[in-house]
Amino acid sequence: MPSGSSSRDVSIRTSISLVLLWAAASTAAPPTFAQSNLDLTHAGSPLATALAFAADSTAPEPAPAPAAVSEQAPRARNPRKALMLSLLLPGAGELYSGHKGRATGFFVSEGAIWANFAIWEVAAHLRRNDYIEQAQINAGVGTSSGSDDYWRLVGTYARSSGSGVDSYEDALRRDARNEFPSDPAAQDAWVAERLPTGDRAWDWSSATLQESFRDTRQSSTRAFSRAKFSFALAILNRIASAIDTQMLHRGDARSRQAAIERPELRLLTDMTADGGGRVLLRQTF
Repeated sequence: MPSGSSSRDVSIRTSISLVLLWAAASTAAPPTFAQSNLDLTHAGSPLATALAFAADSTAPEPAPAPAAVSEQAPRARNPRKALMLSLLLPGAGELYSGHKGRATGFFVSEGAIWANFAIWEVAAHLRRNDYIEQAQINAGVGTSSGSDDYWRLVGTYARSSGSGVDSYEDALRRDARNEFPSDPAAQDAWVAERLPTGDRAWDWSSATLQESFRDTRQSSTRAFSRAKFSFALAILNRIASAIDTQMLHRGDARSRQAAIERPELRLLTDMTADGGGRVLLRQTF
């Protein structure tokens, strides 16, 4: 076991080595080129003497030279290509730019949007089939086709023909009299042209069943509207992704520039086969 005086001697010699190393690094004038590799252990240098002095007194275990570690700046990508990819599929531009986490977020949101569209579209068609079936069973409608305006009339008037305020024919005749006030023949022709007949005629068996039909139809209409709203969300998702790719491009460009301009001072050490030491001071300006 080494004595106390030997330990103090080793500490003093190690301190001297570090002081000489700092002096050599401080007095070296920086070169005009971008990078300088200084071998501070050439023969006759003060540091070489100090290292030899310290190596004779201490025998540390040889250590491998540390590898130079530098942060890799993001690779340059074409911002226009990233923009186009995001407009086609949100997240594709982020994935192309190397930002997988951001890309995953947009992929998930895009999938949720189209899942929402599919759910509401299926629900709307099921409810449409339901209210058509109600009209066929409870109002005598003999068709499953027809425009949305036709089904709205089925829910508004209790019957298609006849007189009374709840008859669609009566409403048509009032409009015909306004159009042709002094021509009864023209009025009849106008009504006949617009009055549903045959399998398109209806007559509700009760007001309660007609009210149920209206509720189901309104529910179907709301579901169709929510399905269409998914298209607006899909457009907004694409715009957001396109903007995000351009912001990421600017951030990556700043990161690359900072990596180029950042000064670095590295001290690399190595042990030679004969037990000596070697120090390499690398300065990036």
